[in-house]
Amino acid sequence: MATILLVVIVTLVFITSMGIVGLAVFGINRRRKQIGTHRALGATQVEILRHFMIENFFISALGVTLGAVFTIGFSIMLSSLFESPTMDWYYTPMGMIILTLIGQIAVLGPSARAARIQPAIATRSI
Repeated sequence: MATILLVVIVTLVFITSMGIVGLAVFGINRRRKQIGTHRALGATQVEILRHFMIENFFISALGVTLGAVFTIGFSIMLSSLFESPTMDWYYTPMGMIILTLIGQIAVLGPSARAARIQPAIATRSI
């Protein structure tokens, strides 16, 4: 049973990471002209990268916090319904940290690609 649950957890984390990458790529492509304008006005590649990393951190932190609240609530509800022990306290913060780090790693590639966009190319009409 533990092996099956571990496989399910790893699969869900992988799917979530791919979703974060997909959303980051979509958001970056949608704001391509904005990135080019920022670069033309003097923003460095590091500043563009930092912008997307911070933006992703806040979005991930909101989702992880909401998920943690639901996790704790469901844990309490299920333990009272089935008269089983509650989940250990350290699993939730540990999961929050791991998922936030995975989110940051997942958005690093698309953010670095966005930071390398040349202003003349990004502001060109497609």
